[in-house]
Amino acid sequence: MMEKNTVLEEYDKNLAAWCVVNMDSTDLAAVVNVLTERGVSVLSVPANVVETVWPWVEKQNVKIMARFYFPEKNISEKQISDVTQRINTAFKQGANGAQVFLPYAALADLVQQTHLIRDDLFFNKFLSIGVDISEIDSSDWGDLFQNLNKINASALTVVLTKDDGNKSDFVGRIYGMLDAWNQDNKFDLHFAFGPNFLRIEQALRLVKIMQPSLMKNMRFFVNV
Repeated sequence: MMEKNTVLEEYDKNLAAWCVVNMDSTDLAAVVNVLTERGVSVLSVPANVVETVWPWVEKQNVKIMARFYFPEKNISEKQISDVTQRINTAFKQGANGAQVFLPYAALADLVQQTHLIRDDLFFNKFLSIGVDISEIDSSDWGDLFQNLNKINASALTVVLTKDDGNKSDFVGRIYGMLDAWNQDNKFDLHFAFGPNFLRIEQALRLVKIMQPSLMKNMRFFVNV
């Protein structure tokens, strides 16, 4: 179930749930119960379980985010077509939005191929773009923000796929992102660090100091 440490207790409203893959219906139902008890309003799930969880949350104040992935740096038209069809299916099954994760190197290609259809595909729906912060240097943030604004993203979701501990430049990279943050950005800031509460706490403290206006809609996705 969703873990929580004392540092984050005052930030309950910023927490969101991340359902790991291969959960059976019993586990998914238990997750929904936890969301209700703790007042968590956002649930991220693999796209193939949207249809299962939607009946359990449709009358609650819980938004379902379906996850999709582009693992390669080069995105073909066929891949775009396939994912857009799957996103459309997830919306019909009850998803309120989609989280699209991809390498930073593939972002410009995705935006170029989809920005013209974005508003039709995501009409009244939430679009989050997820990237690994380890792939992004300080000089890249301006380009990344420009692409997210071009595709009219609802949120940027920052992930950390591999944590090198003390050898990591994690804090410096979060600092670089927040220092470069454009006040014209129209999207929210989300984090998905799994159960890594140290990284959550570090990011939280930096956001609170450097970009406090982002706190209201910021979300930390925690594994359940």
